[in-house]
Amino acid sequence: MPPATTPASYPPPAAGVQLRWRVLPWTLAALLALALTYLAWRGMPAGELLARLVLLGGVLPLLTWLGCLGVPAAGPPALWDRREAWLMVALLALVVVGLGPVKQALLALAPPRGTPGGEFANTGYKLLLFVVLPWLALRATGMLRDGGQGRWRPAQAVRIALLLGVAAWLLQAAIGREFRHLLASDIAPSRWLWAVPACWLWMSVDAGLVEEFFFRRWLQSRLEAWSGSALSGLLLSAAIFGLAHAPGMWLRGAGVAEGLGTDPGLLDCLAYSLATQGLAGLMFGLLWHRTRSLALCVAVHGMFDVPAHLGRFVAAWGF
Repeated sequence: MPPATTPASYPPPAAGVQLRWRVLPWTLAALLALALTYLAWRGMPAGELLARLVLLGGVLPLLTWLGCLGVPAAGPPALWDRREAWLMVALLALVVVGLGPVKQALLALAPPRGTPGGEFANTGYKLLLFVVLPWLALRATGMLRDGGQGRWRPAQAVRIALLLGVAAWLLQAAIGREFRHLLASDIAPSRWLWAVPACWLWMSVDAGLVEEFFFRRWLQSRLEAWSGSALSGLLLSAAIFGLAHAPGMWLRGAGVAEGLGTDPGLLDCLAYSLATQGLAGLMFGLLWHRTRSLALCVAVHGMFDVPAHLGRFVAAWGF
């Protein structure tokens, strides 16, 4: 647990920074509205869109905020250094290229997905792209900045994890296509006793560590410092987090599980990822902002991904 020191406050932002943190939230809200409008125009049921907006964009952040009541405010991240801008652009470009044709070409050489070898190859590649290479680049350039210190207690972390873990399963039961398929499957209840914790451990690495290190521990913290606003940093990192899921839907068939079909258009994937994963990023971003605990964010992220991936995990690993 971090030492119980009094957190510092953000310094008064300069004029240019003030413009950023005043304009960014409204700009991102407009992009979300455009994405939802486009999906409605493309035929997605209005009730489903409303449910995602309310549950992902409202209920989950509210539950996160309630769970974090009593947790002292975390300190802000280390101040922004203008030299960081080029590195941020380079790392984001690396992810865009790495999630696109490069990943498609490399994984074509690996065992197929749905087998242990294919799952190891996919997870290993994501760890390299989102954790190892960024960490090495940041460490080598001296730009591995402090993300801000939290002051939570273990009992608070357990309370938050249990609250959001239950919310994850209820959410998937409400709007999760894969979870509904899982409930209709013939997996014996006794197998769930082994498969659920094993899948949680796997997803905590495959999605939790991969995405929370890159999008929260590094990107959100640095965008907070750049904008001078915790809200702007949270919203912008959530939007980027959502859009980062679009290449998989567009190029590698991940849109099938999301109900987008086998050959969705690029605009469909961008709008859907912003209106779904982007909204989900609000909860993870708020959790990081309030606790500054990478371990807690990783564990909760794994919990959220278990219901959607449990069926494929059981098939791949033979539980």
